[in-house]
Amino acid sequence: MSRRETIVATVVLIILGTGMHFVHHASFFNHFLGYIFPVIESVMAHMKMVFYPMLLLSIYLCVTRRSIREIGAPILGGLAVMPLIVVAFFAYWVFVRHELMWLDIIIYVASIIGAVLLARKWRASNFVRAWWPLWIAVAAGGAMLIGYLTYHSPNWIVFADLG
Repeated sequence: MSRRETIVATVVLIILGTGMHFVHHASFFNHFLGYIFPVIESVMAHMKMVFYPMLLLSIYLCVTRRSIREIGAPILGGLAVMPLIVVAFFAYWVFVRHELMWLDIIIYVASIIGAVLLARKWRASNFVRAWWPLWIAVAAGGAMLIGYLTYHSPNWIVFADLG
């Protein structure tokens, strides 16, 4: 991706992910949409808001580059920042014991920027490009796991409603 395309993709993904956050308030929202869009204010919701936009970036790159080998890097970039989202949220939670919207936004924006930059770097990797069937399986498995955990989550703080 060119520098310009990286910047545009990052801005679009931030807007898209932020928009995902508010879909559950819409009148058309139903149970099925909850598998993709956040249903409560939780750390897991912010992880969804990174996973699905990065998956869309993977699809965009595959279509525009006409190569299935493009699918892996954005998926890996999104997955790589997810543990950092958890660490960042709980690092500040330890000190303030409640949610800070402005800090949540900063963490989210930083996560998307990091994921896109990692994807841009890893797109050149022969390993990532050669193992494209694995990344498809990882994306499908990740989507199923995230969807399942939306409505059947364990009683862990990552899934707790912080709102």
